[in-house]
Amino acid sequence: MHNIENLADVLKDQLDQQQYIIATTRTETGYRRVKGPAGSGKSLSLAGRAAMLASEGKHVLVCSYNIALLNYFSDLVEQFVNPLPLQITYDHFHSWCRYVCEITGNEVDYHDLRDYSLQESLNYRMAELVSDIYDNPSNNSNVPKYDAILVDEGHDFRILWWQTLRKAVVQGGEMLLVADKTQNIHDTAQSWTEERMEDCGFSGPWRTLPESYRLPARIIPILEDFLERFPYDGEIDVPPPKAAERTDLFDKFRWVQVPTGKSPLNACIEEVERLHNDPKIPSVCFLSKTDIGMDLVKDFKQREVNIFTTHYKDWKMSRKAKLEFRPGCAEIVATTVDSFKGWETPHLVVYVDRINSKRAKTLFYTALSRLNKHPKGCSLTVVSSCRELEQFGREHFDDVDPASSDAFSSDKLEINDIPF
Repeated sequence: MHNIENLADVLKDQLDQQQYIIATTRTETGYRRVKGPAGSGKSLSLAGRAAMLASEGKHVLVCSYNIALLNYFSDLVEQFVNPLPLQITYDHFHSWCRYVCEITGNEVDYHDLRDYSLQESLNYRMAELVSDIYDNPSNNSNVPKYDAILVDEGHDFRILWWQTLRKAVVQGGEMLLVADKTQNIHDTAQSWTEERMEDCGFSGPWRTLPESYRLPARIIPILEDFLERFPYDGEIDVPPPKAAERTDLFDKFRWVQVPTGKSPLNACIEEVERLHNDPKIPSVCFLSKTDIGMDLVKDFKQREVNIFTTHYKDWKMSRKAKLEFRPGCAEIVATTVDSFKGWETPHLVVYVDRINSKRAKTLFYTALSRLNKHPKGCSLTVVSSCRELEQFGREHFDDVDPASSDAFSSDKLEINDIPF
């Protein structure tokens, strides 16, 4: 256990020089933006900064778009200080908006947002309502204020959301945004241009964390080649090549190609089960869309296997599961790429069925980049029914097998696929 008194030593021991600077200093204006590829320690630096500010008695809001990240953030902070400081609040943006409306007596206006489409309400109207609440002098004694607001996975944020959060920071306070625009699943990162960011409080260039500490060396050229073969519009930030490490000898990369006309469900079940049956692997993560995820979960639950999932027909049950999601919660975890973005695991099974859109490409890249190196080796298995990816898999994965599954799986998109 770590306490506030030895926090600086703990941070210095666990962070590199650039990460340590982010965690222990502030800019003159208090505003700072940090970018870096997957595994470069952006979230870890943010967690270190939250711990440092809390040790100074500051009240901090750690905010994201993805609700499944909230427990992950608190676990990261706990690496630096335990017990967790009460001055740190973890919330996702839309939940925070609702909280502001409730404590200021604006519940009616909040519920009136149902008159708009879900997309319009979440993208614009909710933030506009909260912004107006902060602009109203009569709410000055009720609105929450923070000494610092730290935003993780900032590429998921809209400029309007950031502008709204700015109104919740005390004068002379601090704001930090960390982002990786390559993981632009929600197509929002392109709005973070220098021109659009002029009114966001930032000055000077982005601080960069260039090196990936989490990704195994072998996955980096795979990610790089994928982006070259299947490019998509937007900023690309792939970690530089790394020298091979001893642990790479134990890494296992496997590709399972599902023949045209066959369902991938049985193949997915077999691959997850294969890793689950390995006594050296404590937990396996399976990433897919909700339809096939629900079928896989049903199979394992019928056999009373310890599995945690965010895949439910009822979106309220899915949301509840995302709020309960935390590392080590089950022997098998089944969720979507959207909900797992920002997380990491050394044992990963990914199902991909298409690569014909910008979102599909971003999802697949993001899924692969969730892999975390491990002293005893990591494992990555891709089950693919996408013919366009078959040659890519054959060139980069050691163990390439065809699948012969006949089980049924639909292709509908569920509301559970959204991360909030």
